[in-house]
Amino acid sequence: MDIRETVNNLRPSWLGKLIYHVLPIRRSVVLSNMRLAFGNALADAEIKHLACAFYSHLVSVLFENLSISWLSEKQLKNKIRVEGIENLWKAAEQEKGILLLGGHFGNWEVAAIAGIQHFPEFKGRLHVLRRQIVNKFIERILFKRFYDVGLDVIPKRGSLNRVLDALAKNDTVAFIMDQYAKPGKEGILVDFFGKKAGTFKSLAMVARSSGSPVLPAVSWKEPSGKHVFKVFAPIPWESHEDPDEEIFINTRRYNQKIEEFILAHPDQWLWFHKRWKVKKAHQRMRPAHA
Repeated sequence: MDIRETVNNLRPSWLGKLIYHVLPIRRSVVLSNMRLAFGNALADAEIKHLACAFYSHLVSVLFENLSISWLSEKQLKNKIRVEGIENLWKAAEQEKGILLLGGHFGNWEVAAIAGIQHFPEFKGRLHVLRRQIVNKFIERILFKRFYDVGLDVIPKRGSLNRVLDALAKNDTVAFIMDQYAKPGKEGILVDFFGKKAGTFKSLAMVARSSGSPVLPAVSWKEPSGKHVFKVFAPIPWESHEDPDEEIFINTRRYNQKIEEFILAHPDQWLWFHKRWKVKKAHQRMRPAHA
């Protein structure tokens, strides 16, 4: 199924349409990002249709996140279907730790909190690496549910030693890779939907130094309301004699995997992020997706 057919099959809710037209939360950013990603493949009306579907999904995420506090562990477990768990077990047998390539897909909070009910062996051994929130009070509120179910959150700043220690214990560390990273110390320019985007290089650097396998992981919500969390087989490491080129090549492969996820469920990625902040002169177009 191509992107046009996928988008035209989406059915935005009336509330999603209302938010798009009346309460346009960062609408200009959402539309700009969608045009950068799909402008060669979708007409303007189809872009707006996709935006309405995105806001519809966002509303459902909000209501779900408000309700999960009242669910039992069994109810949480029943909200999600886990696929590809055998890839986790196989990677764990290498005893090098596991790196998960993740992003803001589906309802990532439900996926994490409900998903871990399916593999309790990972409780206390699954760490999520993400940007630190300055306000500690807000941070505790936002991540309390993660801590309560045995998930650990590692702030990105100064995180290298904690990440390597976790991998040395054969734990799993999830990297959220779909946000903008300023080129320089933390990021490099890598193609994302055919345009240069500042992308975190930390995952590739840790994978190279630790030898830990990188497994893509994604969640999405089906029309029935059931959530799916899927773990894929590891992305093979591609070596190169130039260390910088090696990091670039493998980071590009991670971006390509994120693109695949977005193409499969384009309404369920968080389009709010200003993923592209590079001047147009540095961007390179590529043909529209088939």
